[in-house]
Amino acid sequence: MKLFVLITGGRTGSGLFHSILDGHSEICSLPGEFFFDDFINKVKNEKSLLKIAKIFYKDNKYLFNSKLEKFDRLGELGEKRNECFKINYLKFQKYFTKIYEKKKKNKINLLTSIHLAYSAANNENYRKKKIILLHLHHIERVDSISDLNFEIFYTIRDPLANISAFFLNWSNYKRKIIDPVSHYFNLNRTVNGLNRMIKSNKKIYVIKLEDLHKKNKIIVDKVCKIFNLKKEKILFKSTFLKKKWWGDRATKKYLNGVNKNFKNKINFDLFFERDIYFIQKVLSTYIAKFGYKKIYCKKKSFLAIFMPMKLEVIMFKDNLIRFNLLGLIRSFKYYLKRIFLFINFDFTKSKLVRKL
Repeated sequence: MKLFVLITGGRTGSGLFHSILDGHSEICSLPGEFFFDDFINKVKNEKSLLKIAKIFYKDNKYLFNSKLEKFDRLGELGEKRNECFKINYLKFQKYFTKIYEKKKKNKINLLTSIHLAYSAANNENYRKKKIILLHLHHIERVDSISDLNFEIFYTIRDPLANISAFFLNWSNYKRKIIDPVSHYFNLNRTVNGLNRMIKSNKKIYVIKLEDLHKKNKIIVDKVCKIFNLKKEKILFKSTFLKKKWWGDRATKKYLNGVNKNFKNKINFDLFFERDIYFIQKVLSTYIAKFGYKKIYCKKKSFLAIFMPMKLEVIMFKDNLIRFNLLGLIRSFKYYLKRIFLFINFDFTKSKLVRKL
């Protein structure tokens, strides 16, 4: 079986891509994110298969009762948003011990056994599975499994739309202006995320959120052709365990799967013109490679890169109003880190990167 790891480049549709692949008879995936790196650390010295299964269950209870997963709305599935899924833990445990006890005890066999056992507990024919899809989500989590043989699905989006959506979505979800740490985290992965993946020396398939919506059939055709999968109707729907999915809570709205009329929304009130100029200048190779349109800006002096971005000003003012000393310190710290990121960034070209 081939292993594919799904990583997000921000608010870039990793959940949507996962939901499109989920349910295919030849793809073995859990209906959500699984932080396998954390799990490995908890079970690395455990010999009992029953205890390993129990730890997996305790850390991922929502996989057995989706009502427990609020953020991804896995308890609001189906056409009427009133469905959920439940998987019998004892059934999973039975298949996990049956599958894993016959294998050599190592990372890849543990990962494989968990996925196959989950599929079996969901009454799928696990012997027909060709691919394991691990939704690891975060870039930094790849390091702990770098010794395994896998390829990467990496989702991207127009950089300005990505930065704008993350700031607004998470501020709305948290009901307050996001903190400088979270903002820099997303800015860094928007700018430097793909570079970090390239350095892993794994083959990378880049999926644009825009294409996932507007060129959905082409993306599905490519996935089936490249990975020798049967073209099944489920691939044209956004589902988890074959129940319609409506997107996560950060967007507030319920998203009705693939949208042929999808358009990126950039809130220009969140940017100074110099912000747009330098983001596009820093990512000029990236933007050209993946076919994003540049917004015209007047040329700026290099010294303007040291001026705070509008989002940095917004966060600083918010922390000042709330008399948040730690927030003010962090505002200054991550302002400096952003300058360093912009000055030192250089897009790494690699033949291992392929756009779907």
